[in-house]
Parts: sequence; structure tokens; C-alpha cells
Amino acid sequence: MAGAKLKQKGKTATSDGTVASTETAQELKRASWIPPSGTGKFCCLVVLTCIVPVICTGVAAVVIGLQALRSGTAGTAGNAAVESVKGAPNNDFAVVVTPMVRSFIASHYTEYGRGEVTLKQLKKHIVAKSGLDLTYEDLRDDRYSAVIEDEVDAIVGRCDGGQKPVSCVGTAVGSEL
Repeated sequence: MAGAKLKQKGKTATSDGTVASTETAQELKRASWIPPSGTGKFCCLVVLTCIVPVICTGVAAVVIGLQALRSGTAGTAGNAAVESVKGAPNNDFAVVVTPMVRSFIASHYTEYGRGEVTLKQLKKHIVAKSGLDLTYEDLRDDRYSAVIEDEVDAIVGRCDGGQKPVSCVGTAVGSEL
């Protein structure tokens, strides 16, 4: 190792075997990047107080992410996945709800065209008027919500987001208001 030194009886010897004065030894020490004595404790302190917590935090984040992926809650912005206690919707749900979605949007078409009708308002209407004994929480279940959202998406497509006349709401094949 070039520039490394060995202390021998008050004089400093370099690795190539030459003897240097004390001043030259100090210059060699600075040039060779040999840390001063006591730095080992400082380095350990830095590792323990700075680096180890960062590594532990990273490991914890990975573990939490994996758990979220396994449980199916990743990407839900903090909301746990909702599953209705009533189970999956049956065919009656779509038969009852699809015309209700159309009717609700048609009766609020002006507000719909301005973007003022929310899915929450629509779901509350379905809970109140459907007679299916469902709660708002039941409709948060993706299996129920998908039926509602599919019909809303179809209406958005047919009506160009509220730009066409209200008659477009019920113009799907075999449907009426």
C-alpha cells in the first residue's frame, strides 16, 4: 500500500522502507487517508444511528407492501377492500338497478351534464328506492359497484358526457326509461 506508514521507535517508516521525519509522517498520514485514532467508534456510531434505521425502514416498507399485495388492498389509498356480508349480487340486482341508474341520471340530466351528479348520490338513491335490502356499504363492494359503474360508463359513452339530448340515456338496445 503506497504511502502507508509504520511507526518504529519514534521515527516513521514508509512502506517502501525509507524513514521520514515526524512532519513528513504527518503529511503521509493526511495523504494516505488513514483515519485518526478513535474514528472507529465514530464510524460505528454513524452506522448505528443513521444507516441501520434507514435499512430497517426500507425492510419494513417492503414487508408492509408485500402484505398489502397478498391481502388485495394495494392501491386503495388507505381504504380496506369492502366485501358485502350479503355476498355477490344475483341477477335480480342488475335487472333492478340498471333501469334505476338510467332513471336517476335522466331525472338529474342537467346536473349530470355539468358534472354535479356523484356516484355516492346514485348509490344512496339505489339503497333508498331499490327494495333490495342493501346498504351503502354493500354497494361499496366491487361486485355490486361494477354493475352500477358499467351502466354509468355506458351512459357516458352514449350521451357524450351529457352533451347529447336526455333521450340518449335510455337508448341501449331493448331499454326504456
